[in-house]
Amino acid sequence: MSEAHPGLSLRTRLMIGLAVVAAIAIGVAVTVTVTTHSYLVQQLDARLESYSGQIDAVLLHRNDSSSDVIVPLTPPGSTESSERPSDAYTGLINATDGSYGFALKPNTASDDTEPDLSQLDVALFADGQAFSTTVDALGGEAGEYRVLVRPFNASGGTYWSFTALSMDSVQDATTRLVVIEAFGIGALLAGLALVGLWVIRLGITPMRRMVDASKQIAEGDMSVRLEGASAGSESHDLAIALNGMIGRLQASLTERERSEAKLREFVADASHELRTPLTTVLGYAQLYRKGALSDKADVDDAWVRTESEAGRMKRLVEDMLELAKYDALPELQRVDADITALAAEIVGDSAAADPDTEFALEADGPAIAAVDADKVRQAVINIVRNAAIHGGDNVTVRVTTTSGAVRIAVEDDGPGMSPEVAARATERFVRGDSSRSRATGGGAGLGLAITAAIVDAHGGTLNVTSTVGHGTTVTMTIPRAPLTTGATPIVRTAPSPASTASAPSASTPALGD
Repeated sequence: MSEAHPGLSLRTRLMIGLAVVAAIAIGVAVTVTVTTHSYLVQQLDARLESYSGQIDAVLLHRNDSSSDVIVPLTPPGSTESSERPSDAYTGLINATDGSYGFALKPNTASDDTEPDLSQLDVALFADGQAFSTTVDALGGEAGEYRVLVRPFNASGGTYWSFTALSMDSVQDATTRLVVIEAFGIGALLAGLALVGLWVIRLGITPMRRMVDASKQIAEGDMSVRLEGASAGSESHDLAIALNGMIGRLQASLTERERSEAKLREFVADASHELRTPLTTVLGYAQLYRKGALSDKADVDDAWVRTESEAGRMKRLVEDMLELAKYDALPELQRVDADITALAAEIVGDSAAADPDTEFALEADGPAIAAVDADKVRQAVINIVRNAAIHGGDNVTVRVTTTSGAVRIAVEDDGPGMSPEVAARATERFVRGDSSRSRATGGGAGLGLAITAAIVDAHGGTLNVTSTVGHGTTVTMTIPRAPLTTGATPIVRTAPSPASTASAPSASTPALGD
């Protein structure tokens, strides 16, 4: 497997791309300049070509064949000028020694420069062909001239005619083009630099920050959040999406840690609750096996205690199984039920089961709600049972209705609980008394936990308020939402509320702890 090579970063790729664009722009500018300059020179050569034919005709017309000097010539540097047929310098040049003279000069020249033909190499005349070349100016400011040199027919090959035009116009046009291109390329490079900085600032730099933050998150620092560019940019939207994902992940991890802690606490509490009855059962079994229980009365007492502890373990296991069912999305058999009538039955049954406690029901009338009647009955029984065991001598059940919910409040006048214990009252294996003694007849602390699971399954809430020395109030709130309008509840109509409930019915339900 080949080794992976590190790629270029976005910043490097952007800079390379901008550099390539700048190089292309400069190359195009140079090409345009060279092409334009060559085109202007060609135009100048075409003008020279058109002038040279006319000049040769003029020179031939003025030719005196008996004279060695074909026409009167003006030496270089002379201020003398003749009639100007054009803006070109015209004259003859001796192909033998390179000497030359002007036959015609422009009479509208703005400076005193003229072509310096002494730069021409006499070897250029060897092949007898016309040629064009560029020479420097003579006198005045620096400059160049374009010169067309042709054989002069009347001179027998000794003299050549020349026509020269100043290249100032070509140079000026080329210079202006270069200046314009320089400003244009400068503006282009400045624009590319600004675009590069803008892209780096809005795109690459935020991405680099997010990469660094992601590394911190990968190392376990879940408090870090990603920061993008300004609102509306892709990095900003990406940062928001990733921050939301990180938040949900952090919440999931926190919830998992909390669940694991609760599970460990649950296992520890369940082990503690099972250890006492198991120790009792094991102890009596060992006494019986070793023959320590010789009297029949001792044997009967041992069996009674063993059966009691086995029943306690059975109830504990059943309660834990019940909670497991609610943890796994319980199925509810919802029907329209009268909660007031259901509460009245529970109050009556509780009064019969615990005659030393005074139970009262307060309600305005029927309260119909779509609930699983058996499970709601179990939840209310658990609350009333806890109030009777851990509360005082008076337990009041109040049923009230609102437009969208039924509220069942169970109030006692017992010793109450501290705010810390009340806040955790619906957790598993939490009891109001700090000790684990069952002298008061308390259970394993799963009653309110089961009640909370039932209420939650119905989409309601369970609230526990308590004040030390002033009793405890447990309030169930369940959404009403009757299944059918005018349906007949499956629970019988409640009797008139009374301060003390009547005798229990024949089918008194078992009370939970």
